[in-house]
Amino acid sequence: MPGKEKFYKETVAALNITGIEKEFHDLGQQHGPPLPLWLEGQTIYEIYVRAFSTEGTLRAVTKKLSQITALGIKIIWLMPVYPIGLQSRKGSRGSSYAVKDYFRINPEYGSDEDFKELVETAHKAGLKVVLDMVANHVAPDYAALKEMPCLIKRDSKGLPARRIADWSDVADLDYANSLTRKHMLEVLCYWPQKFDIDGYRCDVAGFVPLDFWEQAAGELRQIKADFFMLAEWESPLLHKEAFHSSYDWSLYFLMRRVYDGKRKPGTLTDWLKLKTAIYPRNSLLLHFLENHDMPRAVEIFEGESFLPYLAFIFSVQGLPLLFNGQEIGSHTALSHYEKDEIRWTKEDTELRDLYSRLIHLRQEHKALCSKKITTLPVEDDDNVLVYIKDDGTERILVALNFSAKKIKVEINLKLFFPSGEKSFKPMLQKEEELIAGEKLVLWFKPFFAEYYLVA
Repeated sequence: MPGKEKFYKETVAALNITGIEKEFHDLGQQHGPPLPLWLEGQTIYEIYVRAFSTEGTLRAVTKKLSQITALGIKIIWLMPVYPIGLQSRKGSRGSSYAVKDYFRINPEYGSDEDFKELVETAHKAGLKVVLDMVANHVAPDYAALKEMPCLIKRDSKGLPARRIADWSDVADLDYANSLTRKHMLEVLCYWPQKFDIDGYRCDVAGFVPLDFWEQAAGELRQIKADFFMLAEWESPLLHKEAFHSSYDWSLYFLMRRVYDGKRKPGTLTDWLKLKTAIYPRNSLLLHFLENHDMPRAVEIFEGESFLPYLAFIFSVQGLPLLFNGQEIGSHTALSHYEKDEIRWTKEDTELRDLYSRLIHLRQEHKALCSKKITTLPVEDDDNVLVYIKDDGTERILVALNFSAKKIKVEINLKLFFPSGEKSFKPMLQKEEELIAGEKLVLWFKPFFAEYYLVA
């Protein structure tokens, strides 16, 4: 890809957000750690235990696992389940990312036995369990500091210190100290050994030294060969030895710029082609329209305007993410510090069915998960994106309208399908099957999104 370094640096500079590697690294000829087979074609479902139910407990999550599997989900990610610090606590409940003890369960959530039951029930239902690991910082009253005060960084007065001033309820761990590294390796190994979890989502992974992650990943895979590692950060360097997946923050913010009319839709496929070219070949990037740090998708993408963005992230290589409540169009932002609750009684069954179709289509059609994207030229590229996904066994035409207007698109099929007449069977919505010879004519309704299986 010509000019990829220039494109990368210009895009990253324009986005200007934390959590993205600023320097250009081309690792596209390398392979990262082998991917667990159970990741193929899957979607991750993020659960905030406090907000997931009225009870806000692990048992309540266990009771609702059948609803999650009914969507087609096979991987759940639990936000931190550890006790929360009292010192410098924010709000009445405190943030689950201010950890008081890595070796305990938050008593508000339940007990060790409750967590074991959740994991065992999930495994019996065919679900993998990923746990949030907060390895950059702890609460200022972290339990082990009584015996090992050297675990955290301190300022010139000896007080707990942190990189991000606003994170006043935590102190950064000091990885220059060998005792800290030894302690955190014990923490990381504890949860798969005792509870048989299947992976970690690692909070602000780029703030923790890479060599620590690489050592930890090696030890974790000695415990469980297919142990999954997801980084909340964006850098190909993380994928060399430690991580299978990392956040695609940049794609999320590019989608928001497309929505605001500041970028063309083609920027999205251009960016993904670049990432595919410079990340290790077997990397899987996490794609999302919302998560616990971002507003709800229905707040950003008003009305039906979210649909083409949603269909986009489910039709490209990587791991789509659903944040609990997203599947019913929840508007509740879910506070880190108070008790908010997802209002499941206001379920949008039509939207839930749409998410379920997307999840199942991705599992059933490997072309949607393939790296290859062939973008088709269209006249109205300020509003429309059309591309082909091909895995060598099947081809899927993806048609997306990012605007609120009706648009007619004509595609010269001879350039892409030289063998003659083709049928285009809709997969996502209730569209009519199309038959075309040399030219395909598509009428895009406002915020239209469809996958067509080509035969």
